Amino acid sequence: MNKKRLAAWVAGWLALVGLLAGMGAWGQEAPAAADDKAARTRENWDALLHYALLGRWDLAQQYGQVLLALNPEPQLLLSLAESEQYAESYRSLTLLQEGTPLQDMATSVLKLVEQGRFEQRRDPARIAAEVKRLSSTTRGRLVALESLKNSGEWAVPVMIAALRDSQRREEYAVIQWALPQIGRCAVNPLLAVLQRSEDLNLRRVAAEALGRIGYTAAAPYLLEVAADPQADATLKTTARTALGLLENGADWEKLSPAQAYVRLAEEYYNGVPTLLPAAAETVGQIWFWERDRGLVSEGAPREAFDELMTMRHCERAVKLDTAQAEAIALWLSAFLRLEAQGQPQPKYFGAPHADAAMYALTAGPQYLHRVLRRALAEADRPVALGAIAALRQNGGQQSLLYALDGEQPLVKALRFADREVRFSAALALAGALPAQPFAGSDQVIPIVVEALRQKGQRYALVVDGNQERRNALTAALKGSQKFAEVLNGAEYGQVVRQAEGLPSLDLVVLAANIQRSEVREALTALKADFRLAFCPTVVLAEGETLTAAKRLKEGHSFVEVLPQGAALDAVLRAADDLLARNHARAFDARLADAYAAEAAAVLRLSAVSNNAVLSLQPAEKALVEALRETRPEIQMAAVETLAHLDSTVAQREIAQLALDGQMDKPVRLLAFANLARSAKAYGNLLLAEQVEAVRHLVRTAETEPDLRRLAAAAYGSLNLPSAQISQLISDQMH
Repeated sequence: MNKKRLAAWVAGWLALVGLLAGMGAWGQEAPAAADDKAARTRENWDALLHYALLGRWDLAQQYGQVLLALNPEPQLLLSLAESEQYAESYRSLTLLQEGTPLQDMATSVLKLVEQGRFEQRRDPARIAAEVKRLSSTTRGRLVALESLKNSGEWAVPVMIAALRDSQRREEYAVIQWALPQIGRCAVNPLLAVLQRSEDLNLRRVAAEALGRIGYTAAAPYLLEVAADPQADATLKTTARTALGLLENGADWEKLSPAQAYVRLAEEYYNGVPTLLPAAAETVGQIWFWERDRGLVSEGAPREAFDELMTMRHCERAVKLDTAQAEAIALWLSAFLRLEAQGQPQPKYFGAPHADAAMYALTAGPQYLHRVLRRALAEADRPVALGAIAALRQNGGQQSLLYALDGEQPLVKALRFADREVRFSAALALAGALPAQPFAGSDQVIPIVVEALRQKGQRYALVVDGNQERRNALTAALKGSQKFAEVLNGAEYGQVVRQAEGLPSLDLVVLAANIQRSEVREALTALKADFRLAFCPTVVLAEGETLTAAKRLKEGHSFVEVLPQGAALDAVLRAADDLLARNHARAFDARLADAYAAEAAAVLRLSAVSNNAVLSLQPAEKALVEALRETRPEIQMAAVETLAHLDSTVAQREIAQLALDGQMDKPVRLLAFANLARSAKAYGNLLLAEQVEAVRHLVRTAETEPDLRRLAAAAYGSLNLPSAQISQLISDQMH
């Protein structure tokens, strides 16, 4: 909180507090402990607010912690917060959440108050009393209606239960009058009634209420009823009438019920705000109908609600039309995204329920390519990775190059901004050993090579026109031990050009200079550069440019803006938060090793199979570099791959490795064996001094027998002139 603002606020209360103090309302000692928990809750709540208003943070903190330790009843705190005595000071408590020593404690107390509000809204006994009051006086009816509106969707099960009670027929009319007035939040429970209830009258009431509410989320359900040949004629007429009352109902009527369910599922998947739980709700309710219990619900975390509702509507679409390919693909997308967010499966899935990967594998390539296409269009890396992982397991040459509307999603993934997606796509295509050339085939091996070169080291760029500030931040980043190299400069384009040879880019820090539009241009370039579009970018700005920079970051999901003087920890934390918010992850050593090893294995497979479509020539330099790798699986794969290349450089580098006395013997043995393989296939491509070095090993008695034997095999495979062989034999004479 701004200190001046806080001081003014506190001063405004001092006169009132002084009066209370003069009346002896407050003492300096903690209030005497009360046996009754409710009384102690009130005492500590009272003291917390008093000392908070005085600005006595220490005492306010003390009483606040005691209050929390009591584990107070949330509804009691709510009643205190909304009481005439505390309403004003409670509103002021919300200001303490920002920039005061009480912010953590105040947030905890306010969460309990909101929990009390939630509990009150859904309290069945209170709602039942309000439903009864609907049948009282005119004033009582209006008061009850307002209370039921406040309860929202929680009022619907109680109202429906009343309509099921044959002893309450005199209340039916007023309950039917009130139901649609609950509003949009009543739609989802009413849809469960319409779709699942066996009571024809209840279904008719639900359909009428949905029509009067007019929200288009009801359209697929009403269409299904209207098109159902088994449905009651009166109910079908009611559903058609209700459909006509919906907003844009005419547009929905052009669709089949299955198509309408897919359209609604799309809206949930895209997070249409009006379909999501209210902003204050952290949990969304998914409603079901049970024959004996009526309406019941299962809570889902707000973050999972849209995916689960997407899946639910896709399931209905597929049940109505098994040929709905888009519904199947969208269901898979939602399930993959649900798991990528770390959300658990809801209880209503039942046990045992397979994970998304199992369904993806079972679905097959035609659906997975639809999932991938959507993920690429929406820059949804976790879903893209899930689709590619399944394609790699169940896709062959033809299915991996499957085209949708003239577009090949897996080939398109080679140009995706996230390197993990690019690597996975390239490895899938290369590993399939394509038999025919395809558009984009020339990109595959270079991307596999990029994966091969990954070592898990991180690299950062710093762009700032102020040299002193730039040097200080560069030194701080280097000192953090998190980056292998930090490039810096005064101009964005120049620094990025310096970074072209780096295996990765993991952080960009820009100093904002809005007047010269450098940040605007840099952010545009970042989004267009496939290496940097998913790279955490922190813009440091001050004064008016801070506000301008925050406006500029809109539409850039991997960009955060901080004050110019932000500490290094804040910059690094912002970078981590950007990755977490986008369900991305740092390319650490473990991940780098996994991709590098996989790339090495795929290159070896391509070489051994002598694949004619994917040329390994772009990989030669990286494979030669890999001969000196400290990761054995990569080094061994590089040796074996180079042995299959018709290349002078490859054969000579294998020989150099075999002759290196500093190398471990298993590496040298492998190198000699592959030198023989290369020589058999492509003849002698070695330098004269290398041939002589091999001959020396063969003729030297001190050479270890197994090394000498493989060296001899390699020497023989070189198919040298007879004079050299004769010399080798004569050298053995004593």
